[in-house]
Amino acid sequence: MKVQPFFHMETGSLTYVVSDSGYALIVDPVLDYKDGEISYNHVDSVLEYIVQKGLDLRLVLETHIHADHLSASQYVKDITGAKSVISAKIKEVFNQWKAKLNLKSLASFDFFVDSHSRIQFGSKFIEVIETPGHTPACITYKIDDHVFVGDTLFAPDKGTSRADFPGASATELFHSIKKLYQLPRETNVYLCHDYPPLGAAPTSCVKLESQKRRNVMLSQNTSLSEYIFMRDRRDQLLKEPKLLNVAIPFNLTYLLPAKR
Repeated sequence: MKVQPFFHMETGSLTYVVSDSGYALIVDPVLDYKDGEISYNHVDSVLEYIVQKGLDLRLVLETHIHADHLSASQYVKDITGAKSVISAKIKEVFNQWKAKLNLKSLASFDFFVDSHSRIQFGSKFIEVIETPGHTPACITYKIDDHVFVGDTLFAPDKGTSRADFPGASATELFHSIKKLYQLPRETNVYLCHDYPPLGAAPTSCVKLESQKRRNVMLSQNTSLSEYIFMRDRRDQLLKEPKLLNVAIPFNLTYLLPAKR
């Protein structure tokens, strides 16, 4: 099995192409968005890689509803026929944002999954670990010793995701991360975001053992009360993601919000 990362510099987002036995899947594809207009250069480069490698794209996996970039899942589906996968709790997230953002109806996803789901992919199986906290619908996809954690964990020197969105919970996030920490120490943890200095390469993958020892917000020795204190204090200082009022409605409905 091969994992190929693609970095979207404008949003600090990481997309992954996972391939096995001639098949491919994409984790968290990203659209380009500027001045109210969508473009496709980044996701097209991902699709070109799949074509060049002669892979058969079957699945598009979303780890959660993103607040800082627009998902390219529908675009990928329309072009390739790949099936989209997302947490069954996405309906809960939709209901939490529906009135606030004047949303009409949830987008059409192909597979709604939970911790009981197991999806065949090539010679492998994709397991689903529910990891709520950042949002209620955050999930981690596990394939052998590889886990794709979405925003749940960042690089060890940056900590964890925020827990101040509607339906978010620092307590749930603590328990979700502690659940991941029960996996084997050599597990490869693939991140959804990194924000490297200009000219530096992003951190896309970290061994679980490194997270457990070095994560600045939640190491293997951090208590629940310590984490909640640090997380709440940090969240009070964070600004709202600049694309939130576009990204959340688009990623829930695949429609851009009406211009005001």
